Amino acid sequence: MQITLFAAVSQNGFIADERGNGDFSSAEDKEQLRSFLRSAACDCFICGRKTAEEFQNRLTSKPLLILTRHKRENAGNRIYFSTLPELDGILREKGLNSPTLLGGAETYAFFLENGRVDRIVLTTENVSFSNGTKPDFSRLRSDFDLKRVSRLSDRTTVSFYTKKH
Repeated sequence: MQITLFAAVSQNGFIADERGNGDFSSAEDKEQLRSFLRSAACDCFICGRKTAEEFQNRLTSKPLLILTRHKRENAGNRIYFSTLPELDGILREKGLNSPTLLGGAETYAFFLENGRVDRIVLTTENVSFSNGTKPDFSRLRSDFDLKRVSRLSDRTTVSFYTKKH
């Protein structure tokens, strides 16, 4: 199983502004993400409860696995879990091998701290916020190798990382 973390960050490392708005990425980034999520490289989505609530109507084509502290009733394509062993069981049971981690900051931290991210696709947008939500990506340099950087537009850069072995 390989978990791919997708995130869009501002120039100064925020994934959302002070109001919690994380919808600041360029049209090119959104198209890249949609294309990846539709591909065979992604067979399910993983996110935290808040991100799931925000995007659940757009994440309907594949199973949506939601990390939550408070167990909820599974409904439709939404499956809730609280622990990594529980997630592993769900993935095995459903034959899922290519999850895509979509956020938010606490969920990114949980998976990174537990060594469960294999690849990272990190888009950097040419915007800055004075305050907001800033995930801790400090382990990128020590735990991951930068494989490639591409420009999606004059204001959007995407970096591809893989976990060091």
